[in-house]
Amino acid sequence: MTDAKFWNKVAPRYAARPISDEAAYATTLERTASYLAADAAVLEAGAGTGTTARRLAPHAGRIVATDISDALLEIARSRIEADGLTNITLEQTGVESLPEGPFDAAIAFNLLHLVPDPAAAVATLAARVKPGGYVITKTTALSRMWYLRPLIGAMRLFRQAPKVRFFKVAEIDALHEAAGLTIVETGNYPANPPARFVVARKG
Repeated sequence: MTDAKFWNKVAPRYAARPISDEAAYATTLERTASYLAADAAVLEAGAGTGTTARRLAPHAGRIVATDISDALLEIARSRIEADGLTNITLEQTGVESLPEGPFDAAIAFNLLHLVPDPAAAVATLAARVKPGGYVITKTTALSRMWYLRPLIGAMRLFRQAPKVRFFKVAEIDALHEAAGLTIVETGNYPANPPARFVVARKG
């Protein structure tokens, strides 16, 4: 099963799930918004149902929100329309073929541990950002939760889970540095398991 087919299949269930830690998510959004200007052009990879794009919309000029799943994007579209937001554009694409931009910021939350080539994904995000712009990511570091590996493996056999990478925090930071970016802020929101928040500037 391809990634797009998996997310299309689980889209209704995924959309119905509440945010697991609202306080951590609110902090993530607050820190992200602090790097955006009112006229900022923002690219989001792995936008899912559009929750992040919708919450950041008041802090940016325009947002191009992308995802590989047309089912998730349909849910996002309905929610964006219900909110009356006009500065969000949706595009169905994977991280390997993101819109060219250039953008003031490129964001990817809960994505890097799911893509086949995280280093290439960060490099692509960096390529879409203007000099002086930001790549902002948040990625759960699951390396200490080794006991989840067989469970996720079993779930994948029944097409109930995607492939998941078990990152260390240092590995997530290193992905951004390897793409030629300068890390200007990090945090763990939440702290356990650490969902690593990274803001990296393009030189």
